[in-house]
Amino acid sequence: MHFFQHLLAIVLLAASLLVGGCARQVSNTADTSEVAPSAEIAVTKPIERLAPAAFLAQRRATDVVLDVRTPDEYEAGHLQEALNIDVLADDFRALVDALDRERTYYLYCRSGNRSQRAAEIMQEMGFRSLYNVGGFDALAQAGADTVAE
Repeated sequence: MHFFQHLLAIVLLAASLLVGGCARQVSNTADTSEVAPSAEIAVTKPIERLAPAAFLAQRRATDVVLDVRTPDEYEAGHLQEALNIDVLADDFRALVDALDRERTYYLYCRSGNRSQRAAEIMQEMGFRSLYNVGGFDALAQAGADTVAE
């Protein structure tokens, strides 16, 4: 009889450790919501690439359009109301850091490569509503309003 009491105690101990471990795991999962925003970056969604027509259809007046090309490229022609922040410039992160992270951003360059890189950097910095809308020429051909300085 004594053997069975020890066996029962061992089984109960193992069960309590198993349940305690599960409870601890659930508790850790709940704690991740309180981790600093930078820890959430690992679970971000991919940057969506929009066709020019889709961009023109869904853009709202409150959204921000970023031209991430060089200032010379921007001056040669850009989308109306676009802000120019050169992704290749040393101060890109500092300039982007001053922007409102709660707004929606549409980024473009010449072909879509630099705008993809810029969107990835912005996503790392905590921006969540980002779209790569490709290249300037394709946007202009789709009917976007442009300005040449």
